[in-house]
Amino acid sequence: MGVSLSPEQLELASKLTTLQRKFVINLVGSKMSQREAYVAAGGRAKSDSAKDNSASVMLSKTKVKGFYDSLLNTATTSAVMTREEALERLTLSARVRITDVCDFRNVQTGEDPDGDPVYQTVWTIKNSEDIPAEIAACIKSVAITNQGPKIELHDQTAATKQISDMQGWNAPKKTELTGKDGQSLAITADVSSPDIVAALASLMEKL
Repeated sequence: MGVSLSPEQLELASKLTTLQRKFVINLVGSKMSQREAYVAAGGRAKSDSAKDNSASVMLSKTKVKGFYDSLLNTATTSAVMTREEALERLTLSARVRITDVCDFRNVQTGEDPDGDPVYQTVWTIKNSEDIPAEIAACIKSVAITNQGPKIELHDQTAATKQISDMQGWNAPKKTELTGKDGQSLAITADVSSPDIVAALASLMEKL
């Protein structure tokens, strides 16, 4: 698995031996165990216990651990979906149609009492190789019921609403409070309470 290094990571890598550098890249980039990463990097320990010990000691070194943490942080960040990716996926879910995953056709099933043909709409799911991966991701479920197969796509309306919320398309809501008959709202408060009087007196002393 190829690993693209930033200038800072290249600086960290330059301070390591070839064995240490390959060990860390194998450990993060290929998701190997410490023993597997050590062997793949060219480690020469013979027994499994010796390999495990050598890998553990190597990873405990400050410079090696620093390079490892840097790559691990990059891998974690890359695994998180970006806003753009989320919007793209939601947009596809909002636009996908049942005809993107199913084929529909009319099939003659017989004749009516007058001899005219009777047709029925029949649908089938497209072959998996004919459904792009991004379209297949929009399928919520496929089930076999007593009435036949049932296919459900992710909710287009919900996807559209999520896009609207993320993009801030909804106008801010304005709420107005009015009194009786639309007059200004009158707010009264009892300021004769001893606690309120004391609080006001204390405030006035500070002015």
